[in-house]
Amino acid sequence: MKRRFRILVAVGLVVPVLLLSGCLFNMFQTAKMVKSGDISVLIGSGLMDVGIDESSAWALTPQARLAFGLSDNINLGLHTGAFMSLSAGGDPGWLGIAGDLKFSIIDNPESISLALGVGGGYGIHFISWGVFGGIYFDLNVFPLFFAYQPTIPFGGDGFAVWHDVAAGMALNLSEKARLIIQVDTRNLALFSYGLGFEISF
Repeated sequence: MKRRFRILVAVGLVVPVLLLSGCLFNMFQTAKMVKSGDISVLIGSGLMDVGIDESSAWALTPQARLAFGLSDNINLGLHTGAFMSLSAGGDPGWLGIAGDLKFSIIDNPESISLALGVGGGYGIHFISWGVFGGIYFDLNVFPLFFAYQPTIPFGGDGFAVWHDVAAGMALNLSEKARLIIQVDTRNLALFSYGLGFEISF
């Protein structure tokens, strides 16, 4: 009964999450796993400079991420967001969604955690469709994490591999809630500063 209730709540949350999207997704993901039958919901935002040349043009990217514990070692995630220019004349809009599977490799709360992932999605983040891998490393002695996602976009001209990297802190507020503070970069050229609140149930 408890598992059915969680599934119904998750389905109810998917609809509003799908109404959002993102231009550059913050990863908002660490090696920590959602336990079997549990769900986590993350609400956050990135702040990024999308200016061209030397001019600055800042934008907010509010985002939402759902994760489902298929088992203690396998999670299914859905991630989406919105792009809102802080400059005059910028129009917000729905820009895409990504899904992924994450697999726990090492999970030692007293030292490190390591997880690998694979996923894909649609949106400006991928220039239409794209796929990505993931390596997620948590240093559990300190609340530090590092993540790397090589991304292959199917849009654009020719074959390319983008290197999305994130580093930050995951601060536990309770057993079920945490605050994630991070910096993301794509190819060391585009940077986004992210803040997210995650709760699991």
